[in-house]
Amino acid sequence: MIRIKTFWKLLKQAYASWISNDPWARSAIIAYYTLFSLPSLLIIVVSIAGYFFGREAVQGRITGQIAEFIGEDSAAIVENMISNAALSSNSTMAVIFGVFMLVFGATGVFFQLKKAMNNIWNVAEKKDTYFRMFMDRVISFGMILILGFLMLLGLIISAIIRMLSDYIESYAPVLTPWGLDLVNSLISLIFITILFASIFKLLPDIKIRWKVTLYGAALTTVFFLIGEYLIGIYFGRANPASVYGGASAMVLILLWVNYTCLIMFFGAEFTVQYALHKKEKITTTEFSEPAIDQELQKLEEKKAKLKNDDRTMKNLESNTPNTD
Repeated sequence: MIRIKTFWKLLKQAYASWISNDPWARSAIIAYYTLFSLPSLLIIVVSIAGYFFGREAVQGRITGQIAEFIGEDSAAIVENMISNAALSSNSTMAVIFGVFMLVFGATGVFFQLKKAMNNIWNVAEKKDTYFRMFMDRVISFGMILILGFLMLLGLIISAIIRMLSDYIESYAPVLTPWGLDLVNSLISLIFITILFASIFKLLPDIKIRWKVTLYGAALTTVFFLIGEYLIGIYFGRANPASVYGGASAMVLILLWVNYTCLIMFFGAEFTVQYALHKKEKITTTEFSEPAIDQELQKLEEKKAKLKNDDRTMKNLESNTPNTD
């Protein structure tokens, strides 16, 4: 644990770094990619969890969760998006191509999120290769599998809680609703923390301990839940999407993802500051290097180019005929 004074210092350092990395532009980029990745992403998550609990049950649960953030109308549009994007074809090649495009589309948002996390940790990927591009997509798809696993685990725990609530209700009917709300809130807290910790651990091209990412993820979850509450008030009172008519659902999704990314990037910046405070040994992977190395190389290349340009100008000036 860290002292309150140290914690406040880390928060200020994280804020300064957060501002310097221009989170607004990066959040907007992630929100844009999320809009196009959302159908594929939801289909894969629904398919994973729906294999055990049924597609309709999982789809209904996701719709309910989204409705809490952006409203019933927008959630209904997202639900229709999932239904309309389902793969259905008698052609084997069409199915294979459809699955490929599904995975490629779903991993797009995590692919961009990975770049943002690398920027926060000041690391840069080495020269792109086909193998590296493939591995980036595999890691991104792994994040989708984690989403599906957490959804499946949440459904299992919810089913167990419902079974226990029927038993508890016979002994303490007054406590049952309050107890269910408390347990569901704790479960949501744990799952969101695990998701953020996984993003901080798996996406950037660094080697870092789970303990560090869990600490940063816990703080991110607290900010996320506070932000979720404030965003709900903002959406309810200001109704920012009212002027967009039929496109209001998409606007609300963009706004919600944008605000979520701002919070997540701040949590990642805090994780960086916490790791520095604890003097954690953070190393790059075999596919990356410190960003400063690439910046120094670019400066050397720029310097060489300027010298060459200067030499060229001097040659031109010496060859210019004298008109006097």
